[in-house]
Amino acid sequence: MSNVRLENINKIYDNNVQAVFDFNLEIKDREFVVFVGPSGCGKTTTLRMIAGLEDISSGKLYIDDEDVTNVEAKKRGIAMVFQNYALYPHMSVYQNLSFSLENNKVDKKAIDEKVHETAKILDIEEYLQRKPKALSGGQRQRVALGRAIVRDAKVYLMDEPLSNLDAKLRVQMRTELIRLHQQIGATTIYVTHDQTEAMTMADRIVVMNKGKIQQVGTPREVYDQPINLFVASFLGSPQINLLKGSYRDGKFVLASGHEIEVPKPQLEKLKEYEGKPLVFGVRAEDAHAIDEVLDTYPSASFDFEVDVIEMLGHEYLLYGKIEDMDFVVSMTKHDTDAKQRKFKIAFDLNRCHIFDEESGRNILL
Repeated sequence: MSNVRLENINKIYDNNVQAVFDFNLEIKDREFVVFVGPSGCGKTTTLRMIAGLEDISSGKLYIDDEDVTNVEAKKRGIAMVFQNYALYPHMSVYQNLSFSLENNKVDKKAIDEKVHETAKILDIEEYLQRKPKALSGGQRQRVALGRAIVRDAKVYLMDEPLSNLDAKLRVQMRTELIRLHQQIGATTIYVTHDQTEAMTMADRIVVMNKGKIQQVGTPREVYDQPINLFVASFLGSPQINLLKGSYRDGKFVLASGHEIEVPKPQLEKLKEYEGKPLVFGVRAEDAHAIDEVLDTYPSASFDFEVDVIEMLGHEYLLYGKIEDMDFVVSMTKHDTDAKQRKFKIAFDLNRCHIFDEESGRNILL
């Protein structure tokens, strides 16, 4: 078992700047958890506190239910993969992989077996005698991963390991990391600012902003049920459409004056927000031009005027306006005519969100 538990973790630097606030999280054995958020949100600082590379100002850190808050880094049973690979340039790939085992006085035969086993898993056996400078970015990243894997650590920490790779290689390495995690089954904590990496790789996502946890859940949970405006806006590409308005007498009234009838199950939750400033959230894929949706939600139908069309292969992103407000719609290439610049759309009201503008809270949850 290799679980990780953070209890009321805070990080305050010597200049009194607080980077992490009251961080509470339990990570289960073999779980792949991703910390995601904008630059400066505290995700890497939290990872470095788990690794023992940063002191914990207050709170407790447990690994396998053992308090390791003040245990030095090398005794925590953790392996870390850094953004810049951190390979020894003067050593061969074999030596880079074997270095930590040699330092721990592991038997030479066992080292050789472990290095070749790891190289086989990562498909880098043919590069074992090469120096890092003779490898491509993807091959160096595999070596950096191998150096962590070879140690049989309790927990693997990864700090934006794919950020230096080109777009095509990032996609390939994401797939490889998922496969690798399934193969070795180790508890993994992964840091990224790339929401696509978070959504495609994680068992659970920890969304952070300004040093605080905003939401924890599966990728589907945080995407479909964002707890606040920040999470709704941060996750999803293109970004969620946000329309300002207020609630009055069973209707959501947009700033333009257009009234949307609120479905009955949602009415009770909105009563206390009568007349208060609210934000209506609609994801690009939840606005449709098909008759079934137009007929089901007539009050949520609009004339959509297209300004820009992006063709992404499997889908189109249509950027335009409804009621003089910026709006983006996602449609498959089978559902739209690229030459069509004006048509009607309607929101699927069962998949929309309403946020309190002041607190940012998702009222419908």
